[in-house]
Amino acid sequence: MTPMKPVSQQTVPAQLYPPADASFDWIQLTSFELLKGEIKNLYDDKLEFESDQLDTLYIDWEDIKVLQSNGVVSVGFTDLSTKTGKLLVKDGKTFIGGDEFDRTKIMTIIAGEQNEANYWSSKISLGANLRSGNASQVDYSAIANAQRRTTESRYNLDYLGNYSKTEGENNINNHRINTHFDWYLSKHFYLRPVFAEIYMDPIKNIQYKTTLGLGVGYDIIDTSKIEWSISGGPAYTYNKFDNVAVDQKESEGSAAMVIETVFDTEITSDIDFNTLYRLQYGNEISGGYTHHAVAGFSIELTDMFDLDLSFVWDHTNTPQPDANDTIPRQNDYQFIIGFGIDI
Repeated sequence: MTPMKPVSQQTVPAQLYPPADASFDWIQLTSFELLKGEIKNLYDDKLEFESDQLDTLYIDWEDIKVLQSNGVVSVGFTDLSTKTGKLLVKDGKTFIGGDEFDRTKIMTIIAGEQNEANYWSSKISLGANLRSGNASQVDYSAIANAQRRTTESRYNLDYLGNYSKTEGENNINNHRINTHFDWYLSKHFYLRPVFAEIYMDPIKNIQYKTTLGLGVGYDIIDTSKIEWSISGGPAYTYNKFDNVAVDQKESEGSAAMVIETVFDTEITSDIDFNTLYRLQYGNEISGGYTHHAVAGFSIELTDMFDLDLSFVWDHTNTPQPDANDTIPRQNDYQFIIGFGIDI
């Protein structure tokens, strides 16, 4: 039997590097595994990479040893500058079009030239319940999000709606639209020159409630697995009531203060947990202290489809009575089960 060579004399396989290939982008992980496919984007230290065999992957930036693009990408840096060209990341260094940059300064990567289509992403989650027979009931819920992200700015648009009718009687009918625009002054600190909300819930005697304001924000934690931010500022809110008595005002406006915090974390590679808490304080006729809180799990089923489980808690400290002197309840709770589609 041939004796084994000592460890120091054993042949060690040569390290593999991504080949020069004009057809694919290449990634080598710190484990020396090689992947070929297409770079989609890098946000929050997580690279979205579409592999030919493994479909869409989300890879922590710290786990990438070598990255080689076959085409042009747009790279955003922590000083909010942007460079465009072919990208090579190797041995802790970054080369864009042959020029060297510090890898640790990379904040975002977007495939292709800087054009509008590459900045947008969106998701829609829908749930429904239709029942007939002894009882006729229709329920639906919808959650939608659209986001535009560049190195310097972020625009966000959210919609949450619920509708329910039982035996011809409408017992749930509320819709909430939120939007804001952020302009980054540094990697973590940003101005929010405008934020707005429209809320409609005639069952709570709110024909519509609009809020418009401005503020600032700060990303407390911004890693590949955890994101936590807080923002807020002064606002003006205007309420139009749905059903009022003769001696009541049909509308009311007041100054307000809005504070919001968002926390997202990756529990596993397929399960995300996300929360939002938005507090608003105005005068009593506008509801006084109100808040909108959402906590949910997003479970990845396929590359495109998710199972979304959301718990929503809306609170109004001083709800306004309607023409029949009926005072709506302070709290509304919802549990929403929906199937999400990434667009």
